[in-house]
Amino acid sequence: MLPVQFDYVAPESLEAAVKFLKDNAEALILAGSHSLIAEMKRGSISPSHLVDLGKIRSLRGINHQPGNILQINAMTTYAQVAASREVQENYPVLFEAINNIGDAQIRNWQTIGDVFAYRDLACDFTAVALALEATFNTLDTEGSHEIEAAPLIAKAFQNNWQLKEIVTAINLPTDASTKGSAYQSFKHPATGYTLCGIAVAVGEINNGIVGKCHVAVTGATPYAVRLTAVEAAIEGKAPTAENIAAASTLAKASVDSILGDRYASAEYRAHLMEVNIKRTLIRALERVGIVVV
Repeated sequence: MLPVQFDYVAPESLEAAVKFLKDNAEALILAGSHSLIAEMKRGSISPSHLVDLGKIRSLRGINHQPGNILQINAMTTYAQVAASREVQENYPVLFEAINNIGDAQIRNWQTIGDVFAYRDLACDFTAVALALEATFNTLDTEGSHEIEAAPLIAKAFQNNWQLKEIVTAINLPTDASTKGSAYQSFKHPATGYTLCGIAVAVGEINNGIVGKCHVAVTGATPYAVRLTAVEAAIEGKAPTAENIAAASTLAKASVDSILGDRYASAEYRAHLMEVNIKRTLIRALERVGIVVV
């Protein structure tokens, strides 16, 4: 039972959905969100309307775009993304992160764009978007926009911010670093929430030296962020166990704060970050033929 009163609309076009959101300041987007419904059941939020995007056909599916871009439309479910051979073969970090989300029922209902329709603080996908340098297509009454992952994620998780643009698609580049990628996480045993997830994308190794390396964390911080100090400690160096261990100790220095709550203390999450960075870097390097010793 939902203790709040609201109206429900299900527009059949993006233009109609955008206009309705503009005209109804207290409306919220419904894009498959279990988190949104749970918050409404607790009475934490009281939207005037739920705007269901499920009838908008253009928001579903996976396709290729010019410039070696794989585009995943926002109402594509996690299960559909994970079933894609393209994702399985060329984006192991995304495949692993999606299979870490919830259970089969949630993955068959939740959509990949839903993290911005309703904010999920422990979302595994946001770290992947940062590691792969994804961009997001959005639409509002002024037109369409393409936004980089980092500013959109930071903006979306501000306490008082409410999305009035609709995220229509996620764009993933196709290059060497997508195959040399990995995701690992530690989950709370009772809730299944991610306490610390690490996404890594490693570019080509030239003459035994790491070129581009992206490392992002989710679950341990207020929202997903790149660990720039860790990245700088890896790039331009040989991928040895010693260098990886040294880089992982810089995780705490890369973030402004680490979460501490009833699920795990800040100290424990900091420890998980360090352990998980080492493991995930080693797995990603193995995928480009590097055995760390």
